[in-house]
Amino acid sequence: MNMKISATQEAETHLLEAAKEFQKCMQCGKCRSVCPVFKEMGNELYVARGKNKLAEKLVSGELEITQRVEDAINECLNCKTCSANCPAGVSPEHVVLRLRWYITTKKGLHFFKALIFRQLLWRKWPITLGCAIVGIAQKLLFGIGPKNPVRHLFPLFGFSKRRNFPQLAIRSAQSQLPEINRSKAGQAKMRIGYFTGCAGNLIYTNTAKSVVDILTGFGYEVVIPKKQKCNGTPVLANGDYEGAKRLMEHNFELFRKYDLDAIVVSCSSCGMSLKKEIKVFIDDSPELSEFTGKVYDINEFIEQNIDIKPEHLGELDYKVTYHDPCHMVRGQGVRDQPRDLLKMIPGVDFTEMKNADTCCGSAGSYCITHYDTSIKINNHKIEDIQDAGVDMVATGCPTCVMHIADNLAQHESKEDVRFVVEILADSLRAAKTI
Repeated sequence: MNMKISATQEAETHLLEAAKEFQKCMQCGKCRSVCPVFKEMGNELYVARGKNKLAEKLVSGELEITQRVEDAINECLNCKTCSANCPAGVSPEHVVLRLRWYITTKKGLHFFKALIFRQLLWRKWPITLGCAIVGIAQKLLFGIGPKNPVRHLFPLFGFSKRRNFPQLAIRSAQSQLPEINRSKAGQAKMRIGYFTGCAGNLIYTNTAKSVVDILTGFGYEVVIPKKQKCNGTPVLANGDYEGAKRLMEHNFELFRKYDLDAIVVSCSSCGMSLKKEIKVFIDDSPELSEFTGKVYDINEFIEQNIDIKPEHLGELDYKVTYHDPCHMVRGQGVRDQPRDLLKMIPGVDFTEMKNADTCCGSAGSYCITHYDTSIKINNHKIEDIQDAGVDMVATGCPTCVMHIADNLAQHESKEDVRFVVEILADSLRAAKTI
C-alpha cells in the first residue's frame, strides 16, 4: 500500500538529493569566473560554490532558513553555465532547485504564488482572459510608452516602471488554430503534437502560426491539444514541487492520448521541461522514455526532418545575429540547428555576435523579481548585439525575446527580436511555399 510521506520526510528528501550534488564540489571557484549573477553582484553567496556551502550547512543543521539564506538561493538564473564549466561535474542548479523545494516544503508556498501556480495556471482560462483584457487595453492606449502614467501602476503587480511589455494576444493562438491541422501536401508524413507553451499561446501567436504553417506546408499533420497547460518549469523554479509535478503529469498523460509520432516545442524552457525535467517528477518507465524521445525543439525537428530546397525559399533583406537561450544550448544541446536554418535563407546576412551563448538575464520570473540585476546582465548582451551591426536578433526563447526587446527599447536601439522559425516562415511565404 502506498503511504503518503510527511512534509518533514519530503523536506529531508530534497536535502539528501541536493547533497548528492554539492558533495562533489571541490570548492575550486571556477564558477566565479562564469556566473552572470556573481559578475554583477560580487558576493560569494550568489555563486554556485557559495550555494553548495549553504546547502552543506543546512544539511548538517548548522544553518537555519533565514531571509538572507532564501535571498542567496533565489539569486540564480538556472542558466547552467556553472554546470557546463564545472571540472568536478557538479550540477549546481539541481542543488538550488532542491533547496527551493526544501524551503517551500518547510515554510509553505507564498499565498500569491499558490494562487498563480495552483489555481490560475491550472485552470488556465483566467490567465487567457486576463491577457485578452490587457491586450485590448494596450491597443486602446496605443501601447504603454515611457511617459504613460499607467506605468505607475506596475509596482502594484511586481513590475518595474521601466519595463516595456510586448503586445498581449486578444485571441490566443489555441483559439485561432484548430486542434487538428491537416497536411497541405497530401498524405501526412507524420502526426506531430505541438506544445505551444504559455507565451506562444498568449503573446507570440505569430510564432505558433509559423510552426503550424511550416509543418503542414511540408506534409505533416499538427495536433494542438487544447487542454495542455504550463510546462511546469516556472513553477518548479519558484519552489513549488507539487505544483510542477501536477502540471507535468497532466501534460504527459494528455499528449500520450493522441498517438503522436513526435512532439515539437517553440520555447526553449518547454523543450527542456518535456525532455529532461519531467524525469524528476514521473517514475522512469518505457512509456516515459518513449515520450521524452519524441520531443524536439522546432529548429531541431525542421533541420532533421524537412528537406528545404533553395527553390522553397524567398529572399529576405535581413541582417541577423543569433542569441543562444540557456535552456536550448545547455539545457538541450541545440546550438547549430537554428544557425543553419538562418544561413540557408537567401539574402540573410548572418553575423555571429560575441558571447552568443551568455545568459541574457531573463531567466523566466527572475527578470520580474530581480529586475535591476537582470537588466545589468542584459546590458552586456545589448552591447554585443550593437557591436554585431545587425538589424535583427533571432532566438528561440520567449522570455529572451521579451527581455532583450525591453532593454533594446530602453537603449533606444532599433534592432528587432524574433524567433528563428518566424524568419524561416517569412522566407517560405515569400516564395509561396507555405
